[in-house]
Amino acid sequence: MTIIKYEKKKQESVKISETEVVKTEDEKVESRGTWSGKMEFLLSCLGYAVGLGNVWRFPYLCFKNGGGSFLIPYFIMLAVIGIPAFLMELQIGQYSAMGPVTVYSNISPLFKGLGFANIFAQCFIGVYYNIIIAWTIYYLFASFTSDLPWQHCNNNYNDRNCFSFSEYKKCEALRLNRTLAGIENNIVYLDRSCIEEPVVLKSIRAKKQFWYGSEMVLKDNPQLKVKCIYTNTTFCDPSENAASSITRLFDIPVKLRKSSSGQYLSKSVLQEADSIEPHNFTSISGGLFLSLLAAWVIVFLCCLKGIKSTGKVVYFTAIFPYVVLVILLVRAVTLDGASQGIHFYLVPEWSKLSDIRVWEAAAVQIFFSLSIGGGGLITLSSYNQFHNNILRDTVIVCIGNCMTSFVAGFAIFSVLGFMAAELGVEVQDVAKGGTGLAFEAYPDLVTRLPLPTLWAILFFLMLFTLGLDTQFAIVETVLTGILDYCPMLRPRKTMVVASVCLMGFIFGLPFCCPGGSFLLDLLDYYAASWPFLFIALMEFIIVVYIYGYSNYIDDLFEMTRIRMVYKMKKFLSMFYSFLSPTVIFVILVASWYSYQPLVKGDYIYPAWANAIGWGIALTSILSVPVLCIVVVIQTHLNNPRPSVGFVEIIREMTRHTEEWRQNAINANAVDGDLSEFEYRMEGDRRVRRPRGLWEEHRQSGRGGDFCSLDTFNFAKEGFANVFNMDKVPEQQLLNNMF
Repeated sequence: MTIIKYEKKKQESVKISETEVVKTEDEKVESRGTWSGKMEFLLSCLGYAVGLGNVWRFPYLCFKNGGGSFLIPYFIMLAVIGIPAFLMELQIGQYSAMGPVTVYSNISPLFKGLGFANIFAQCFIGVYYNIIIAWTIYYLFASFTSDLPWQHCNNNYNDRNCFSFSEYKKCEALRLNRTLAGIENNIVYLDRSCIEEPVVLKSIRAKKQFWYGSEMVLKDNPQLKVKCIYTNTTFCDPSENAASSITRLFDIPVKLRKSSSGQYLSKSVLQEADSIEPHNFTSISGGLFLSLLAAWVIVFLCCLKGIKSTGKVVYFTAIFPYVVLVILLVRAVTLDGASQGIHFYLVPEWSKLSDIRVWEAAAVQIFFSLSIGGGGLITLSSYNQFHNNILRDTVIVCIGNCMTSFVAGFAIFSVLGFMAAELGVEVQDVAKGGTGLAFEAYPDLVTRLPLPTLWAILFFLMLFTLGLDTQFAIVETVLTGILDYCPMLRPRKTMVVASVCLMGFIFGLPFCCPGGSFLLDLLDYYAASWPFLFIALMEFIIVVYIYGYSNYIDDLFEMTRIRMVYKMKKFLSMFYSFLSPTVIFVILVASWYSYQPLVKGDYIYPAWANAIGWGIALTSILSVPVLCIVVVIQTHLNNPRPSVGFVEIIREMTRHTEEWRQNAINANAVDGDLSEFEYRMEGDRRVRRPRGLWEEHRQSGRGGDFCSLDTFNFAKEGFANVFNMDKVPEQQLLNNMF
């Protein structure tokens, strides 16, 4: 049991020390700490929720699932499962002042495995999330040049299909000038340059199949590809003598054009292979290696002092991105062709709404974006003061987060529309739509701004700060889980932080290999979907059906003191008791039923890779039932009463522990008459009742003796005077504390 140690600040008063020391099992352990102010928690929560997922993952999921077709289920999922789950996680963390590993062990000991599921899920996310931060560091350093490296196609890694819009425009201007001057010409844009030399043009005519050849999918048989040759910039002719019909050379066909920014990402930064096969993980990119090392060193330094240091950092990291994002948005929507991208973004393809995978992707993105199910929200709120207004925080963070995603979507789809107009293709054909989509569209956008180097630096600094906020919370969740589970490690926190960051760096090295982008998509698909849905479903079951919905509402009111909570109790019960868990369950089961192997572009992941993905997902999911069985068996073996059956053990282990309410009891003792509740003993358990109902409860004959606070004889003065040393001797106070 946790006992608070009091320090005598003045002769006439006793106060709880802000740097309190608690005794646990007769050993001194350092305290967990709290936020320095409410704004630090709000900004940390906002920074945790508003991250790279808003400007990186959300746009690519929109792109993958039909643009506007994704927005409808996205906002429905926000209302049905996002906001209720977000509030619930803040509530259980703030009420108990415990991290995810210990909170479930106390709210319902039978489900202690759910805390470990949180940690496992966060470990997987943290490893691959930091590689995205490493990408931003790589781009940030590459931006310190007057000529951005992804702006042109004159680099050694560019192939003949690289398309530079600036060079293409020069070629068009040259053609127009020659035509206006009456000079006959056959100037073409091919092989990354403007060609007009007769010798070069002659060699191109001799190799038409090489320069204009491609493949096409037959409409009546989508599985079959046939060779074809472009007879103009848009039509590919599969007939045998199609090459002979080309009498005049033309520019690179639109469907063969690859953006310079896209090739910079795949060929220079990632040095991307064509598959996830093991031989693609035998070499490491030096640039990504150093970037990943820098990312983990920064995370280590920022997490070294715990929330006291990260709380200060978020004042910059949570606010700065919005400034840059607004500027980029204004420029993006004014680009030529932006309306084409916005149309794709906002106008839904109604047939897509019948695909359960779109709804699954929307639900997963809500969980990923709001950071639900990973334990991070529980961790952050566990450092709150007991009476922090989490209702206000929930509204601000949820609405702010999803509006950030929505606005960021305008920016990126405006750029995709612009790129589609440049390349002469449809918006859905601009890019592969993988996790690197934002690193193809946004870099291209900054080249259209005045002073592109400055804006590139600001943009990637923005991405870096967005990612860092979330990574802080992910690492802090893992650290809190370790330190709460082994509190004696708190004096050695530096070593724990260093160990966690070192392991994260080592496990992140495969992502620096040529096959790393395929591995990243694998983890993103398996680690960031089913585990979060399963964890959230279990949270609803535990809190609503085992702990009790009424208890949950009472806890919420006790912390916030907002009576509207009771007025909305019936309305909220529709979500907590039925809609939210039902929707999560249906999506989870339907996604398993309609499961298909992972695909990236035209590449289908092999069976062994998908098996690894299933293993990653099940690591988090199976930890709940496995530990549940282990805990029941251990309790049965250690039970001094062998006659007690498993049913009785399970019933007892679903009840919350005494430690679950300890934080609330401490706050209640400080609040005194300001509190609406009192905590007293009934039998062997501490019970919470509304103030004023104790006498009625006593007279009803339910329960037994009350705790020794009755002996204080302070019926008139109330609980507030428990801490007034003018009236209570210190020894009497300590002897009669809970």
